[in-house]
Amino acid sequence: MRAMYDALKLLHLVAAIVWMGGMTFMLLALKPAALALMEPQPRARLMAAVWQRFFVMVLAAIGVLLATGTHLYTAAFKAAKAASGVGSVALGWNVMLVLGIAMMLVFGHIYFAGFRRFKRAVAASEWPVAAKAAAQVQALVLVNFVLGWLAIAAVRLLH
Repeated sequence: MRAMYDALKLLHLVAAIVWMGGMTFMLLALKPAALALMEPQPRARLMAAVWQRFFVMVLAAIGVLLATGTHLYTAAFKAAKAASGVGSVALGWNVMLVLGIAMMLVFGHIYFAGFRRFKRAVAASEWPVAAKAAAQVQALVLVNFVLGWLAIAAVRLLH
């Protein structure tokens, strides 16, 4: 049973690293380099291709995070109830859960609204619309980046 718990925890961590690492790369490496070296239209096409690939990985990561997180949370709750008679988990777990759900909702808006608008604008060569949509996507990715670090801090510091 412990081996399964450890495997699920590892999968959860890997999914979080994929998502957080992708946002780190996008915000701190790709975006500044693309802004410095590329003209707006080729940069928009590059970002459309990069985001398409990255967002598919985020969708997969969210599926893993939901599946593993649900199991880990339930297991911790049951273990606490068996040990003390009261079902309760550490505050950090609850904060991580709330922030994780918030991140998933923000990502849903990024993917199904902002990115969709951006892809359509790039395909139609509507560059001002694409620029506006890209700025919205970037702002929401930054929100998720901050929420992700808060979730990590919560689970480490609030136990």
